[in-house]
Amino acid sequence: IEDEKGASNVQILWATCQALARTVKVIQTGAPKDKVIKPLEPEIKAIFKAAPKEDSLVHAAIQTIPEEAAKRGVFSEDILRERFLKVESVARRLAMVPEEGAALPVYLLSCLQSFLIIKTANSIPKRELEDEPIDVNSLNTYDILQRARYWLDRGNFKMTLRYMNLLKGAPRSVASDWMNETRILLETQQAIDTLLAYAGVIGLVYLSAGDPAKCYQCSTLCTKEHLQNEFETAQRYLGDVILA
Repeated sequence: IEDEKGASNVQILWATCQALARTVKVIQTGAPKDKVIKPLEPEIKAIFKAAPKEDSLVHAAIQTIPEEAAKRGVFSEDILRERFLKVESVARRLAMVPEEGAALPVYLLSCLQSFLIIKTANSIPKRELEDEPIDVNSLNTYDILQRARYWLDRGNFKMTLRYMNLLKGAPRSVASDWMNETRILLETQQAIDTLLAYAGVIGLVYLSAGDPAKCYQCSTLCTKEHLQNEFETAQRYLGDVILA
């Protein structure tokens, strides 16, 4: 009976983590614009209830989910991708405008320049794509937007946000809301990935009678401590991206 109860608890934890992941990814089609997202609190509470009592990893992961995500919800990648295209267009037109604004002639000149400058087809240097250090001060607004779009088209929102954080002046002001929403999504996804991995490992360890299970991420023998280290490493990386 105890074994059956343990198996049931493992299944419930996995199911609640999957429900949280679906809530973040699925767009509610046909819903009003202000209802395309929903609070994550019900799913988060369900995970707390299903997880082993006083589980430090579950608590640590859930605590990193932004309050906005829990109480309001998060925008999906598809919605953020669509919003980025609008932000990109406006940011290009305001490339010459400082954050505090400027006289009308500056706005006109900036818009004119955005029409005259064709989107560059120059490839991004290989060393930059391999994440080697570069002189970010050498990048202008058009360079930054090109690189951000490159990574967005490949589904890498972390790198997209990393480049968008380099924007200055009016383009940064225009992109600020998008950057904040993307940060909320990335922090939430990171927590979900950790919870899914942990739930999977608990299930595998349970089925293998307590022996360490193979981690689906790195194919090594996985323990709770291993996942904790992986989670903390991911946190530091995402923090560097957001603060870049």
